Formats: sequence, C-alpha cells, structure tokens
Amino acid sequence: MGERAGTKLARILRDAPTAASNVRGILFMTTACASFACGDTIMKLSSGAVPTSELLFLRGCFVTLGGFLVAYWLGALSLLHRALSGAMAIRAAGDVTGAWSFQMALARMPYADLSAVGQLTPLSITAASALFLGEKVGWRRWTATMIGLAGVLLIIRPGSSAFNWWALAGILSVLGSTVRDLGTRYVDRSVPPAIIMMLSAAATTITSLIVAPFAGWSTPSAGLVAVMALSAMFSLVGQMCVIISVRSADISAVAPFRYTIILFAIASGVLVFGHFPDALTLTGTAIVVAAGLYTFYREQSLRKLADRPRP
Repeated sequence: MGERAGTKLARILRDAPTAASNVRGILFMTTACASFACGDTIMKLSSGAVPTSELLFLRGCFVTLGGFLVAYWLGALSLLHRALSGAMAIRAAGDVTGAWSFQMALARMPYADLSAVGQLTPLSITAASALFLGEKVGWRRWTATMIGLAGVLLIIRPGSSAFNWWALAGILSVLGSTVRDLGTRYVDRSVPPAIIMMLSAAATTITSLIVAPFAGWSTPSAGLVAVMALSAMFSLVGQMCVIISVRSADISAVAPFRYTIILFAIASGVLVFGHFPDALTLTGTAIVVAAGLYTFYREQSLRKLADRPRP
C-alpha cells in the first residue's frame, strides 16, 4: 500500500504543469490554507503559555516526527540523500525565518490582520517567479501586483496610529515564505514532500532548541503538549499540500489562492478571538484579493492563447 501511494505521489510530482495539474495545485493550496489557519489559531491560543522558542520546539518535534513517519510509510527514506542540497538549505532557511517571525507577530497582533499582511506572499512570489524562475509576467500582471501592494499598505497603514510595529515581523515572514517556495522549486523533483517537510521542520526545531536556554524554559503541561501535537498535524498537512501545489503547478497559477487563508483567518478571528477587521483592513484585503484573482485570470487567458492551434 505504501509503495503504491509513493508511486502515485511521485507521478503527480513528475508531471509537467498542465491545465489539470494547475487545478490540482489550486485544490492543494486551498486545503493548505485551511489547515494553516487551524494550526495558527491553536498557536495563538497557546501564546504566552511558554516562550516562543519552546512553542516552536514542541511543535517542530511533532512535525519532524510526522514527516519521518510519512516518509517511512511511503518508503522514501532511501531518497534522503537527494534532498541534502543547496536548494534544500535555502528552503530550510526561508522556513526557519518565516516560522520565527510569524509566531512572534502572531502572539502580538490580531490573527486576521497578520493574515492580511501575509497576502504580500502571492505578490512577492509572482514577482520572484518572473525574476528567478523565468516565468513570463507581462505588464498587466505587474500592474496588478503593484495595485495589490497598495492594498497591503492600506491594511498595515504605516505611519498611522493603527500601525503595529509587529507587522514588520509579519512582512519578514512573507520574505521567508517566498524564499522557502522558490527553494522548493529547485529541490530535486524525485524527493518526496515528506522528506522536504521533515528536514525543514528539523531546522526550525534545532534553532528553537538553541535559543530556548536564553529565552527561559518552563515545563509544559500534558495539555499543551497534546495541543502542540494537534497544531503540528495541521502544519504537516498544510506544508505537504503547499509543496505538492508549487511543484505540480505553475506558481503564478496557484499563488492567488493563498488569499483564501484570509477568509479562514477572519472566521477564526470572529469565532475564536472576537475580533473583526475594520473597514480599511477589509477594503485593503479586497483590493489585494482582486489583484490576485486578476493575475490568475490573466495567466489562464495566456495559457489558453498559447495552447490554441496555429493555422
């Protein structure tokens, strides 16, 4: 069973991006966003119980273990040596940066607001995919990216009384996520997502363990350990879905669907934390989403034009 699953997964990741694989990538990305929102909600609820380094260490241990078990089940551990590359190191560095900066901001900002800041990620990936991956991005999509950036500025409102300096940590997490996703594209395509996830999580766990003695350590309760295990499960599912998404589809096609996390974040903010974004934040978010959807629409139009038989 594990061998059949591994063969099927490898076939998905080997296929060149097509219209069908783009749809599959979009579904994986949306699933990832829902899973991340659940995990983030748990992490925010747990903030303050123990230092950030300890939270990341506990969750990282479970994510690393989960990645190892999945890789073992798929019979993929024999491919571990293929993942030990510069691209994997870049991905891990981006993941560590993103995890630390996001968690620090999450503990001090409304979740929906931080998620809105995170909407810079699809825009930065669209730009980075053109600059570093050679994907064609025309002036219309560049214009949409700039409009989306204006929407993000409306959300964070630098210089105003509503501005939270921890939003800068959120922006840093965006840059980390961009590096992570670009690095993923350069990792050997035969390396299964579980191996990639395991190594990145191990990097975050190790850095957390190094910092922990300086941040203080308190013995976690059994309940907190269980909650971190649950958060790790959501993180594992989300990261694996992202890896499959960006490796089996065009980044410019799946990137706009990262915006779905804002819907899950708003729902979490209202239902769990009793916080609803203000009018300017919602307006800025709407602008960013509209820009992202246009970018996706434009990419699909160009694909159909390119696939049209020439006379």
